[in-house]
Amino acid sequence: MLRLLEWLDLRYIFGPSRPFLLRLGALAVIISLSTEIIGGLRNPERIVSRAPAPYLPQVEYARGENLFRGYKPLDNTEMLDDAQRCLAQAIYFEARSEPEAGWEAVADVVINRAQSTKYPGTICGVVFQGQYRRHKCQFSFACDGLSDRPKQRVLWRKALRMAGNKLVNLRAGPATARATHYHADYVDPYWNRSMVKLAKIGRHIFYDDRRVSDY
Repeated sequence: MLRLLEWLDLRYIFGPSRPFLLRLGALAVIISLSTEIIGGLRNPERIVSRAPAPYLPQVEYARGENLFRGYKPLDNTEMLDDAQRCLAQAIYFEARSEPEAGWEAVADVVINRAQSTKYPGTICGVVFQGQYRRHKCQFSFACDGLSDRPKQRVLWRKALRMAGNKLVNLRAGPATARATHYHADYVDPYWNRSMVKLAKIGRHIFYDDRRVSDY
């Protein structure tokens, strides 16, 4: 405070040769500054709070645009943790009794569908497509009327890790790089007649719904 008063040179400001209004205005400025300084010393947060808030943008992952490299228009967005959770649910409920290669193959089917224009452009959209049609959805666990809460903690954590790795790397297995459908080997659905059989992994048979010349 003393340094401030020295810097202001009060004798020059309040000298008798100065106009009365100038002296009065200078006095008001000094009182105002003193109040601010004293208040800041008593409550430092008053000064800190005036700093602009840091810019922390919320990162959103568009399943069709950002996450899947522009295969679809940016009409839906989902956070990466949402996509990871939905993909892990598909892995856990559809393939937890399968070998690890079967887990990855199921994940490939979900991701391949999300990239295709024939299906929803989001991981959760693909996994829960038709969930309100009892026993007529795309993945049976989503519409069987049972709880979708995992009960086996170790397997659920493994499914979460695999789902995260799949979404970050987006690398499909060589046998299921084009797979968009699968079914258990103990059933024979009508829709597999028009598809290309790719591989049998564990108890699941995987198909591609696109007939191409190199098959």
